[in-house]
Amino acid sequence: MRKISADYIFPVHTQPIKNGALTIADDGTISDISTFSENLETSADIEFYDGIICPGFINVHCHLELSHLKNSIPMHTGIIGFIKEISKRSNITDLSEQIQSAKFYDDFMYRQGIVAVGDVSNKDWTFELKKESKIFYHTFVESFSRDESETDKILQKNQDIVDCGKRLGLSVSPTLHAPYSMCDGLFSELKIRAEKYEILSYHNQETQAENEYFENNSGDFLKFYNEFAMPDNPLPMGKTSIHRLLDNVDGNTKILLVHNTFTSENDCDFAMSVSKNITWALCPKSNLYIENQLPPVEMFRRKNAKIAIGTDSLSSNTNLSMIEEMLAISENFDNIDIDELLKWATVNGAKALGIDKNFGTFERGKKPGIVLIDNIDMRKMMLTKDSHSKIL
Repeated sequence: MRKISADYIFPVHTQPIKNGALTIADDGTISDISTFSENLETSADIEFYDGIICPGFINVHCHLELSHLKNSIPMHTGIIGFIKEISKRSNITDLSEQIQSAKFYDDFMYRQGIVAVGDVSNKDWTFELKKESKIFYHTFVESFSRDESETDKILQKNQDIVDCGKRLGLSVSPTLHAPYSMCDGLFSELKIRAEKYEILSYHNQETQAENEYFENNSGDFLKFYNEFAMPDNPLPMGKTSIHRLLDNVDGNTKILLVHNTFTSENDCDFAMSVSKNITWALCPKSNLYIENQLPPVEMFRRKNAKIAIGTDSLSSNTNLSMIEEMLAISENFDNIDIDELLKWATVNGAKALGIDKNFGTFERGKKPGIVLIDNIDMRKMMLTKDSHSKIL
């Protein structure tokens, strides 16, 4: 049994507690949350830390299997340039090196305070690592192809990977990649399969080129398809790209819309009108890395949209750190205090992944992980450039 305290305890679902302490069982379960009047720093039976304590972070969007690509792709290529760079490197790294990188950053994420991850995979080789990890992973098995003739083969491969994860006792489900990367047959069938699991992850409006193609049959994606002699389907809808998924969505499905860099107010209104189970996953450092632009955070806040935070992969980021993602947001939107950011980084992510019974808040009976964040501006309750996080 441990008792832990800091300048403030952030249960997240309730107000921060000054002079508070957590009592934690040996297995990590929260036994009690207390408030004291005495000086906790001098109490012999309490571990006191300078800073704030919050539940473990939920990284709702990552690609662990791309960890070996750190520092290998130039910044500001735009999404189409990024896709080309990824394609060049798809088979040039030895699998043992990929596994080593993934193991390193799995451990790195945990030490930084990440206790659960929504991880997108195209292959199954991370599964053994995930089985042994201290992190809870929900793996979204992603597929894409614009060639209708490949649909059956790709669907079978996707199912084989899902089945492999299930046999290992992992949390795993099929998902779609993005509106621009899938032919009609593959898109429709994977959507049906994902909805059976009542959860899906989807790269949404990461570039303006998505909207240009679907609205007007113009822009960089059309040039990209022509350059590589790729099938030009589906036909543009005369609507923004978000409609491809949401025009016929199952309202019971938890939907993670990831990136949303070019989502308009009309798109947000439409999405929230068709489903109450949408979470807008922001990966700000990745957006800055690829497109050098941030999503409309203030608009999402004004709409009371459910926001969560992801790191994306090391192919489009310099680190897998939730503190760095939160700092990127606070540096560009300076009216967002740490209490709100922590909700996005913890309980909102837990709800989005359907794991909030155990993760996301400090409540008796939960095992959410305990994270210390230091070097906080306590007067403004804001992160600083010197803020760090670690698991306790």
